Amino acid sequence: MGGAAMSPFNIWIDGTVAVHKRDENGGRWGTFGLISAGADYLLAEKALIGLSFHFDRMTDPTDADAELTGNGWLAGPYASFELGSGVFLDTSLLYGGSWNDVDTEYFDGSFDTRRMMWDTKLQGQWQLGDATVLTPALRAVFLNEKVEDYSVSNGGGTKVDLQGFTQDQLRLSLGAELERAYRLENGLLLTPRFGFTAGFAALDNSGAFGTVSAGLNLSNAINWDFDFSLLYGIESEGEQTVGAKAGAHVRF
Repeated sequence: MGGAAMSPFNIWIDGTVAVHKRDENGGRWGTFGLISAGADYLLAEKALIGLSFHFDRMTDPTDADAELTGNGWLAGPYASFELGSGVFLDTSLLYGGSWNDVDTEYFDGSFDTRRMMWDTKLQGQWQLGDATVLTPALRAVFLNEKVEDYSVSNGGGTKVDLQGFTQDQLRLSLGAELERAYRLENGLLLTPRFGFTAGFAALDNSGAFGTVSAGLNLSNAINWDFDFSLLYGIESEGEQTVGAKAGAHVRF
């Protein structure tokens, strides 16, 4: 660290892009993009609080010549606590909504949703050597989304009213990430990593899922870092996801 004092204030931004397909959409790929930003403050050596905002856009085709497109947002507080040596609890509570368009062969329409997400992760850091760290994690995510009543219509003026509904999902997962840091000749720190996750989704859209990921982090080990990763995910119902994520963090 070169003796530099770390600031308690941190600003960050992350971006994710992914493509996905399911068995029921005839092999057609949909897209997903997410940009997140936030700021946090270190209250004490073992406690941090912050606020984050997230904006996403999704397209989801089906095999019946139909496509759903949507834009959404989530915002709210988050916190991180060090419960013991190398053991951390991260939690967030986010509220938001989305606005969506339905485009089918015969009918078109739009609808809005309201959503809430609670995300909690318990993870540890095991030092396997001077520069190698294993990070196991247990995570729980609960998502509640309420679709408002809406209607669809066709070019002939026929209108169909559809009743809204509420969807809940609880995702429980266990995973681990292995990383090793290398000091470059220019003094920067390069950290490659590999990770995996396996879990089960309960309530609506239940089923098993799993992901594997690989990434790189470049840092000056003082007040900034840049992160990039690739991931592949699969779910029991046949949905596959391929994505990339990039982010930057700066301390002031």
